[in-house]
Amino acid sequence: MGLDQKPNRVEPVFTHPARLTDEFLSTQLGRPVTLTAVESLTDGHMAQVLRLWFTAEGEGQDPVQAETVIYKGAALSKTRDIAARFKSLEREAAFYRALAPKLPIATPHCWSVAPSSEVEPWILLEDLAPKAVLAPPLTMDSALTLLASLHHETRGDALVRIDLSNNINDLNGFIQSQDPIMIEQLLSVTLPENASLLPPMLSGRATIQSDLHYPGPVLCHGDFRWDNLSAAKTGCLFDWGDYCMGPPAYDLGYFLATSTPDRDPTEVNLITWIDHYLDAVNAAAGDAHPTLTRAGLIQDVLCLLPIIAWTPVMMLLTAAELPGTKHTYWKAVLTHCETLSVQLSRFSD
Repeated sequence: MGLDQKPNRVEPVFTHPARLTDEFLSTQLGRPVTLTAVESLTDGHMAQVLRLWFTAEGEGQDPVQAETVIYKGAALSKTRDIAARFKSLEREAAFYRALAPKLPIATPHCWSVAPSSEVEPWILLEDLAPKAVLAPPLTMDSALTLLASLHHETRGDALVRIDLSNNINDLNGFIQSQDPIMIEQLLSVTLPENASLLPPMLSGRATIQSDLHYPGPVLCHGDFRWDNLSAAKTGCLFDWGDYCMGPPAYDLGYFLATSTPDRDPTEVNLITWIDHYLDAVNAAAGDAHPTLTRAGLIQDVLCLLPIIAWTPVMMLLTAAELPGTKHTYWKAVLTHCETLSVQLSRFSD
């Protein structure tokens, strides 16, 4: 669940975080309001996400009149250590401070972020759910067009100093902190014995195995999947805790791995989706940038899949913290990474 979840009426809860008071919310929103309820959407691996229900001063407690915003704060679960390692919430706060206004795609309106002087970051965001309910649903094509727009408009721009190698270094820090036997057991029971992903992943270190073919870095979202997309604003992207400059194939491969297992991912469909992304990004580029090619993009996705596959591994290694549905989802994603590798390899010769 996330920013796109339809709001539900809930009973008032005022237990945590302690900063969530009428005064706090009034200050951040710039008008007097009364906090009436706090709804927990998720205590995820990287953040605690809450929906705050409030009424403007003088409107009383009628839930029909209530408005909502989204609060993101430090994770409360044992996965808090993972969040601290990757500094995802700090990175997302920096995104809304400096990057969001420069992007060509829609993001949630950010009401405020924690001052840099505060020990623990927090973010107060627009609740997308009310707008998403009224909007046409996103499709694979519209999601890929959104991704192409992000990549085209940020191509060659050194928007941030963080690149994919920084994310990989953080990932390797996590890998080194885990029991290698647990990693091997997880991979061996989830992937086929002859899986192409096994040799690079059993090396105990995430590395890019060969040269990539992309003509220049783009701003990668880093976690581009359906859970982080909203139909609001004709397509809106949130959860910016993993952004970096990097190859466009990373976001594309990640999206295909995390978002297509239940969408008839035949080889024909995969190529259709890849071509849709290519057509959109190259049409926008015109003569301003070298074109991306299907062969080069597929080779880059194949090269990056062993990196992408570490995300479901990381989630599954903390499976005790995951709801059953999420455990099933991430296991399917890991399996699908291998399926993609096999399918796309047939087009790489």
